[in-house]
Amino acid sequence: VCLEHLKSGAQTPTVYSYRGPIFRKHRTTGEPEFEQAGAEWLGHADEVATDAMVFATAAECARVVGLTPKIRIGDANVFAALSQALGLSKSWQSRLSATFGDRRRLDGSLKRLSGETSDNAATDRLASALAHLGPTEARAIIDAVLAGHSRGPVAGRTADDIAERILDLAAINGGNPAAVSVINDYLTLSGPLAAAADTLTAFAARHDLALGPAIARFSARTDALAAAGLDPANITFEAAFGRRLGYYTGLVFEFANAEPSHVEVIAGGRYNALATMLRPGVTLPGVGFSVWLDRLPASGAAA
Repeated sequence: VCLEHLKSGAQTPTVYSYRGPIFRKHRTTGEPEFEQAGAEWLGHADEVATDAMVFATAAECARVVGLTPKIRIGDANVFAALSQALGLSKSWQSRLSATFGDRRRLDGSLKRLSGETSDNAATDRLASALAHLGPTEARAIIDAVLAGHSRGPVAGRTADDIAERILDLAAINGGNPAAVSVINDYLTLSGPLAAAADTLTAFAARHDLALGPAIARFSARTDALAAAGLDPANITFEAAFGRRLGYYTGLVFEFANAEPSHVEVIAGGRYNALATMLRPGVTLPGVGFSVWLDRLPASGAAA
């Protein structure tokens, strides 16, 4: 939908709705090809208000089809603010954000950050040798090593990308287990959304982290949800919950069957990074949700 919007040159803000076939190779329940419906809000400037409106619309869809869901939310923005507050490099921030929501991949990244595992033995040896040099000298050595390579992409990565990655490894030579410990503590946070802002504030104070702006935005959205008629006490916040796609940048949510399978029926979130990935240089706020039609309650399938 976002790609078609960019191709069309349509003005924003715009709201789209759709219904059609979708294919997912790895699916917990149901056939890999199924029908999905959804709605996308593109270009709306007031993100807190739009998040609340989209979430309220998804909740109304659940009500109309007779779904009594287990609801949970997460926030990719708070996680990104955490990695920044920990002083991690921009490439490490990007790497962690890209794996947020996929616990297996995120754990792998955290093991690498802690120094427990290695990406590449030869690269690690070079990074270790550079660890005691200043950034200018280290970069000069890397450029000399890579001088024989074209500046064009190699396996999707340019020589500059490779150089920056090696410098990153040099900067964390020996790992950063303290940062990993804080991140793992964050990932355990869970509880009613009504108390989540206080929980995040206490976490930030416990680790002396500057998360104020991210928490303030989180709190404002919780207030907006309450103003839209939703009860934050009936929504669960899980700090580790995210979507397995790297373009999500804020609110993520899921309405799952309460019984018996606990699989998502309605899910969505904010994906401000998607338009930039599709068309570099373009900035376009986006948020929306999808409905897995084959998972609707039998009583609401026709709705």
